Amino acid sequence: MNLAVISLLALLVAIALGYFKNMNVGIVSIALSMILGLLFNVSSKDLLKGFSTSLFFQMAGITFLFGIVKANGTLELTAKKIIHLVGTNPVVICIATFFIGAVLSAVGPGAIPCLAIMPVIAIPIALSVGINPIMLSCIGDLGVQATRMSPLTPEAAVVRDLMEQQGIDGNTVPLMIALAITCIILSVILFIYYKGYKPDTSVVSSVKEELPKLNMHQIASLIGLFVLAVGVLFFSFNVGFAGFTIGVVLVLLGAGKDKEALKAVPWNVIFMVIGVGILMNIISISGGIDLMVEGLEKVLSAKTASCGMGILAGVMSFFSSGLGVVFPTLIPTAGELGTALGANPVEICAAIVIGGTVTGYSPISTAGALMMAGVAQQENAEERFPSKKIFVELFAVAFIAMALLAVLAIIGVYAVAVG
Repeated sequence: MNLAVISLLALLVAIALGYFKNMNVGIVSIALSMILGLLFNVSSKDLLKGFSTSLFFQMAGITFLFGIVKANGTLELTAKKIIHLVGTNPVVICIATFFIGAVLSAVGPGAIPCLAIMPVIAIPIALSVGINPIMLSCIGDLGVQATRMSPLTPEAAVVRDLMEQQGIDGNTVPLMIALAITCIILSVILFIYYKGYKPDTSVVSSVKEELPKLNMHQIASLIGLFVLAVGVLFFSFNVGFAGFTIGVVLVLLGAGKDKEALKAVPWNVIFMVIGVGILMNIISISGGIDLMVEGLEKVLSAKTASCGMGILAGVMSFFSSGLGVVFPTLIPTAGELGTALGANPVEICAAIVIGGTVTGYSPISTAGALMMAGVAQQENAEERFPSKKIFVELFAVAFIAMALLAVLAIIGVYAVAVG
């Protein structure tokens, strides 16, 4: 049995041990990575390539900042004020959150920066009205993803170029429509699954009290959050650097304490995400992804082409960046595959974009990781929202999204959307 197969099995073992033995999946993954490295002569240097310093820094920086903002009461009070404006109806709140994410993404920055912003907005609002913070964070990020193929976004520019190189019409609006349909349906599924229609009424009633005004430290914190959002969305600020920098300024202004903020950083969640990433790097370099690709290619036909390529894109997206790896790898095959199988290449492109997008809720992705980190900072988080339960749930959301993609592709929804 080669390393590709064994590394895939090792991932399943790590998740199983984490869940059934109540162990940190990331730490287990690091240990298994070392064992595989020794058995198959994979150097420590190659193993460490799976350690995402970028993701580590982003999670640490943003949670450091929000440790300060949460401690001084800014998030809780602001969330309650927002609820006073829009009401406590969970349906209205979910629709508004989806719409905010869609608008932020569509106007130019695209999904990547907005995915980091929406959980920050959604989690305190969800807790204030008694609905599940993971549900509302997912719905907000689904809004972001729904419009990532807007003609104004950098993602659309990349996909448009890849399509035009094959002689395919580079209009990304049909792809955006197909993606939006998927995201809207998935939002409804999550709303029903998490029973968003049954909020905790005791929490809802608590936000109907007369609210105090924001103090100077809280106003400074809101300004800091606004600077973070603008910097990330429009000036390509690194979320980690921006988080630490704004956090330091707030500490100097007396709005928080750095020691307390560092204690609030959910290190267990960070190591969970980073550790699994190291094991997934072994899966990638050993050919584990290629192994799965070969299996899918053997069963594709004209009717199943978009479904198969969408699932393939989703599987690859678990291990790599949708924009950086999945799209550039798979979209260039759409023209030739469409011709060979008699399928619509635009529909295949749409399925690839959707597959490479909707698995972003797994806890090993930036969006899923930030959701886990944000929830882990809440009071009595491990009792109310156990990290191992959320870890499994977010994986489940990603697989549900792929199942939805498969159904919509097979029944011809994407064919109509791009037609």
